[in-house]
Amino acid sequence: MNGKAPETEEQIIDRHIASSTEGFAALKTITDFCCIGCGQCASVCPENSLEIDDILKKPVLSGKCTRCGFCYLACPRSFLPLSRINEHYFGPEQGEEEERLGKFVDFFVSRSLTEQIYREGTPGGTTTALIHFLLDGGYVDAALLTRGRHRDVRYCMHPQSYIATTAAEALESSHSKFELSPVLANLKSLGSYQKSAVVGTPCQILALRKLQVVSSDPLLRARMPELSRIAGKLTAPITYAISINCFLNHTSMDRAYAWLGIDERQLIRFNENVSKDLYEKAFAEGKDWRWFFRNNYVTTDGVEQDYDVHKLGVRVLPSGCLLCNNLIVSKQADASIGFFGAETGVKEVGWNTMVIMHPELKKVVDAMVAQGKLERKPVLRGYGRTLRKVLEKLMPALDVMGVKEYLETGSWRYPKPLKLAKGPRKTYILGLELLFLGQTIRRKFFYEGPLKALKKAGAYIPTVY
Repeated sequence: MNGKAPETEEQIIDRHIASSTEGFAALKTITDFCCIGCGQCASVCPENSLEIDDILKKPVLSGKCTRCGFCYLACPRSFLPLSRINEHYFGPEQGEEEERLGKFVDFFVSRSLTEQIYREGTPGGTTTALIHFLLDGGYVDAALLTRGRHRDVRYCMHPQSYIATTAAEALESSHSKFELSPVLANLKSLGSYQKSAVVGTPCQILALRKLQVVSSDPLLRARMPELSRIAGKLTAPITYAISINCFLNHTSMDRAYAWLGIDERQLIRFNENVSKDLYEKAFAEGKDWRWFFRNNYVTTDGVEQDYDVHKLGVRVLPSGCLLCNNLIVSKQADASIGFFGAETGVKEVGWNTMVIMHPELKKVVDAMVAQGKLERKPVLRGYGRTLRKVLEKLMPALDVMGVKEYLETGSWRYPKPLKLAKGPRKTYILGLELLFLGQTIRRKFFYEGPLKALKKAGAYIPTVY
């Protein structure tokens, strides 16, 4: 113990306000390692002087910097008032499920009953179905979404953010995009709408929540009045913030395709982007849910190939992902939707987990079920719980990707510890227990371990309180 008293919240804010006077130069201390490419900095810049580089997925200065510091202060990786966000939007969590998933009002697995959505989206199609229903029913008049840039490619994973104002336009966002999308750079585009939804990854939702708290919290408003005014204007139209569950992301799918030697135009499966017909065929051939989870691609000419996700990771892993304190699910979203843990049996996939935090959004989803737009089932609980808990206790916090080496060389280490940790092959952990195990792996290997390495190296670390 060094006897030094911890910083008060006022001291934390004052310290970051002082840093922000360097303007974009201050933001760059964050973007060197910690950036998540959310794009929020571009939206708060009063000079419209920031753009998000399409390759690096980081902000670049394209115009005049007045050193207002708004980009730095709005960034979720400068300081994050997580306690205020949770207090404002949610409440105290009770029990393991709420501690893992957030203060939810409903939790189940679901899938779209609209054939077009189910066929064209990621199996389950729940997120697309929800946005389609919100727009079609007039619950919102716009949605900030991400679609594939190449409209003629079924599984284009080059992200492009856009505004959907009709249910038909929402269908363009179907299926997963495995590349950072700076969706929050387009917040200003929502200004002409009264009610809107934003769909993003957990880190993007957390960034948005910070902006909302800056606009509404008395202390933060008093310390940052001009930024608070901008934040209030940007977030006023937002009715619902909806998250797509995420484990880790990619910087460049082109780099991934080059390594794999494939053309995205030929893909009919890439990980969870897989058609219903294709996974039903796999099950008919005797395969089970593990085929769906394999790091695997299938092409139009019949090639099916597994690949080593760790070898891919050293080529495309964004450094900022390793400081994400979201664990697959977004606890701060109004709803968090994904496929991890949605198995309802050994040979049944094509569902999504859906965690709902917002009571009004629960009413919307209940209406979807009543109108035959969405099917829901209970989450599979307790399937492999004992084994899951044993494995969790055995996991140390490891810096498997090698933050120290990355800071020195700019390259990631091949994570051999994960290669060795395969576990019993014939013992199933399914449903909620698989989701929980995934969260522990994410926390131990891709958050706590890297955080220790950054502290040891004396590198910049975001202030979370």
